[in-house]
Amino acid sequence: MSALSVRGLHRSVGATQILRGIDLDVTAGEAIGIIGPSGSGKSSLLRCIAGLDPIAAGSVAVEGRATRPGDGAVGMVFQQFNLWPHLTARQNVALALRLVRKLPVREADARAEAALAQVGLAALAARKPAALSGGQQQRVAIARTLAMEPRVLLFDEPTAALDPELTTEVLDVIRALAAGGTTMLVVSHEMGFVAGLATRVVFLDHGQVVQSGPPAEIFSQRAEPRIQAFLQTYLSRVAWVQA
Repeated sequence: MSALSVRGLHRSVGATQILRGIDLDVTAGEAIGIIGPSGSGKSSLLRCIAGLDPIAAGSVAVEGRATRPGDGAVGMVFQQFNLWPHLTARQNVALALRLVRKLPVREADARAEAALAQVGLAALAARKPAALSGGQQQRVAIARTLAMEPRVLLFDEPTAALDPELTTEVLDVIRALAAGGTTMLVVSHEMGFVAGLATRVVFLDHGQVVQSGPPAEIFSQRAEPRIQAFLQTYLSRVAWVQA
């Protein structure tokens, strides 16, 4: 049984088709990297899987069961941290446990502290977002999602809002989660990170899967011409680093 099964997923906004019949199976413990040009449907795919955007047709199931918004089967980490500024890191993580899971305050706080420790922030649990760096705030957002114990974890450009020097600490947390067997889908423009993290890479273009395979296949001359063109554009943008 797949940890995540997506079948014939279609998403439209007005007359514009965003996703055009996506099929995707993810086994437990897989880390799937999702890449493609802007507007290809990457974020929309994650949002549909998470139940945040309506789908026109198709289905999403986790461990064989259809998902419902708020059922906890899928957790999502966004580009923006979306932390409550007046709450501490611990309180930000514990809030959903109290309001959604109805946990007592002491139990919610204990689970929040455990999740913060998992992302390396145990010592900063009492700090408010304004006293944290962008990378630390994103790690709090990851801890908030982990505390809900989702079976599938989604990352939508988790470093897009960060300065380059803060990106590494967030990527290291995601690598550790993948190494620990967390089932995840990661949308990212960090090609080196995706190549090193993913067990499988999915390339989307115009709302369709162009090719899916191991990183060694996608990031090679065996890839589809459309993928090679995309990667060449990416390499051209970062070529100055190698000069």
